[in-house]
Amino acid sequence: MRNQRGQMTVDFIFAIVLVLGFTGMLFIVSFTLSTASIVQYITYASARNYMLGHVDKATQEQRGNAKYDQLINNPVFKPLFKNGWYKIDASPTIGDNTSVNPSYAEATQGVNQFIGASTRFVAPVLDFHIPFFGQTVTDGQSGGEGFATVVGSYLGREPTEDECIQFTAARWEAIKRLPPMGGASPYSTAASPASSYAVMTDDGC
Repeated sequence: MRNQRGQMTVDFIFAIVLVLGFTGMLFIVSFTLSTASIVQYITYASARNYMLGHVDKATQEQRGNAKYDQLINNPVFKPLFKNGWYKIDASPTIGDNTSVNPSYAEATQGVNQFIGASTRFVAPVLDFHIPFFGQTVTDGQSGGEGFATVVGSYLGREPTEDECIQFTAARWEAIKRLPPMGGASPYSTAASPASSYAVMTDDGC
């Protein structure tokens, strides 16, 4: 080929497509990782509110859900999950998270340590096609479901006031069943009638 006019133009177009495609890919991946960190914080804040002791377990769950709802509807965070780029659950999974992933219980050999808050995070923005690079999903897949994971924070749960009262009352009943020692009166004779005994909890159980 003696005539090579326009070869530089072709090389430039090819190179600029690769550079812009790679730049766009890096931006999308970086932005997705940043959004995942925000989702992680949202679940952490929800788990922290759920963890704290309260009157009963239902109130703990209510406080965890309220914090999650407050954060995902925050004017700063809300656009992230409303523009179609990212999706999270409208309500988190609060409490025992083995219902989300049964392998959690298997991984801890039956001792459930996954008590907290979690949500399903989907990134449809990662479903894209770049010329010369190719596409990120196989044919027939769409909606970003191939880029989904569970994001959660597991901080445990403090006992509630109701649970403390029940525990303390049950402990006293067990104490009364102990045998007497050193000729002393049996514990079963103490606090009779039962109404004379008042269950008291000092800063939890």
